[in-house]
Amino acid sequence: MKKLVVNAAQVEKRVAVLEDDVLIDVEIIRPSNKIQVGDIFYGFIQKIDQKMDTAFVDLGNQNKGFIHLKDIPANYEKTQGAKIPVQIVREGSATKLPLLSAVLEFSGDLLIYLHGKEYISISKRIANKEPLKKIMDLLLVENEATIIRSNAENATKEQLEVALNQAREKYQTLLKEAATRKKPGLLLSAASGIFLSTKQFIERYLPTEIVTDDFEFAKILESSFTDQEVILKKSGDLFADFGIKQQMDRLSRPVVHLSNGSSLFIEKTEAMWVVDVNSSRFKGTTDKEKTVEAVNIKAVPEIFRQIRLRNMSGMILVDFIGGMSEAGQEKLQEAIERQSRKEYITTQIAALSQSGLLQLTRRKKQQSFLEVTTIPCPVCYGTGHVASKDTLAFQLERELSGIIEGDPSSIQVITTEDVLDAFLDLNTFNNAPIDWEVADERVPFYQIARVEN
Repeated sequence: MKKLVVNAAQVEKRVAVLEDDVLIDVEIIRPSNKIQVGDIFYGFIQKIDQKMDTAFVDLGNQNKGFIHLKDIPANYEKTQGAKIPVQIVREGSATKLPLLSAVLEFSGDLLIYLHGKEYISISKRIANKEPLKKIMDLLLVENEATIIRSNAENATKEQLEVALNQAREKYQTLLKEAATRKKPGLLLSAASGIFLSTKQFIERYLPTEIVTDDFEFAKILESSFTDQEVILKKSGDLFADFGIKQQMDRLSRPVVHLSNGSSLFIEKTEAMWVVDVNSSRFKGTTDKEKTVEAVNIKAVPEIFRQIRLRNMSGMILVDFIGGMSEAGQEKLQEAIERQSRKEYITTQIAALSQSGLLQLTRRKKQQSFLEVTTIPCPVCYGTGHVASKDTLAFQLERELSGIIEGDPSSIQVITTEDVLDAFLDLNTFNNAPIDWEVADERVPFYQIARVEN
């Protein structure tokens, strides 16, 4: 049973889906002036890099992005100084500019309209695709493409034509707005708000009930989704009441424990995400191949759940336990492909090696859960490591050597107990005028607070 829980009462909005009380999807919506996926800008091409086949685009207000030249339709100029409407297709990061496209997308209930390409794509959830394809073949003109959504499975030609014309009108209105601009800047914000996010979750998961903590929002949902049961629950923390907060807190941790005793270790590097499958406390049969097969196949649904919840994107490397039989390898491949077909964000399986190394790619739409909710640790600077007590003890010895040469009358050192013990074990500067102060901190550190001569 799927349940949609919408925390809409506070400034930060949150939407989550539970299946039998297990969190399977979540979205956080915060007020922000940051560039978001789907935003459309009037951009000015600043520089073209012919070697990389890309262009750097000024988006206004000191914002910049880059675009592959192949993503600029033929009806636009591809020269320095050219002015083109562009859409954000991938958010930027600390080291990367936002990725842009001049093939603009306009999303509706039945279809997604694109101007600048020519193709017809139909949701994989629709079994009989041919009738819809024939209809769209008649409706589309040059430089138009469309993605038919699952909601359009039983749509008539008239309904599809209305949806298409509405999208065309949005595109033409945008072009007229761009024509009046003299400077680069935002043309259309993609900020969806809580209603659109909730609507997408309802269409995606078809929950049996919706729970929210906001009276006005509950009324909006009741009038918009008459076939859904909407429950109003006043709460100080709705997510805590349903056990969602506890499950979300674990999304920042690297280790994920599975019910059979095995575990996953998840790490984000600069270039990719890495998921390591471990047998841990799993107790299988004496047949090693069967044991490895059981651990690996059990891990597959949880791996895809973690990918979805943590919003991983780009290259994802999964290291399954090696040593499977050929039959086990085939079963694992089938399980991976079966799970990937359920994903709503494009996820492609690149390769599964005989040693159990899986490479897959997932399209980036938004920042990962870690990027949205955390910052790099100011103690370890995001490395995940801090200096050990012994390293700090040796470092302190070197620093004190220089100070003691000045023959001070008093030195005050604040340090943690473990660093102090490690320093005293060095058996140096036993007669130095050091006044020790022990700090009750978990992270090893020291500080020379005062030197008096």
